[in-house]
Amino acid sequence: MKITPVTCLLYLAIYLLSAGVYAANVKVIGLFTDKALLIIDSQQKLLSKGQTFGGVTLISASSRGAVVSIDGEIRKLGLNQRIQGNYKKPDHSVSKIYPDFQGMYYIAGRINGHPTRFLVDTGATYVTMSGAHAAQIGIDYREGIKSFARTAAATVPVWQVTLDNVSIGDIKVPNVAATVIEGSQPHDVLLGNSFLKYTHLQRIGNVMELKQKF
Repeated sequence: MKITPVTCLLYLAIYLLSAGVYAANVKVIGLFTDKALLIIDSQQKLLSKGQTFGGVTLISASSRGAVVSIDGEIRKLGLNQRIQGNYKKPDHSVSKIYPDFQGMYYIAGRINGHPTRFLVDTGATYVTMSGAHAAQIGIDYREGIKSFARTAAATVPVWQVTLDNVSIGDIKVPNVAATVIEGSQPHDVLLGNSFLKYTHLQRIGNVMELKQKF
């Protein structure tokens, strides 16, 4: 069979699709508080924290750098740094978590199907969130078991609830125990051991890797 340039391009496209590779060409050209000016696949776009364009979500930004999520994998970029094209999609059976510029480990996931940004906290017994977060997700936490917890500032009401499911990439755990603290704190949803105990968690350098046990 005669191989033409068109045929070569077709084979290349099939290869890239089968290999799970896509053209994610991302460059940071401007940094602001909770905003970043990016070039995404040759298109200039100003993203605010939480916004998505071209499969790229801005997780956080400051004068020191931007943290973005590409296909569920968190990457951090400084000014004028880029992720080159033909970036290979991660293996979703293993979720890699990169630290942000403060050394904190954030990852995108879902609670009961609702998109949620988690802070990995291996010291937390349960998945933990504020009452404000629970209300956004649609959790009627006051139907749970009420108790009280002492914080640095005061004693606050806490409810024990069971989440239908929590997922990170392809890792999905049903019936996850969680605590909801009345008010707006903690600021982040903590990914605690009521979820993490169902995963293998290891560090390779400064990268965390999560893999489901079962």
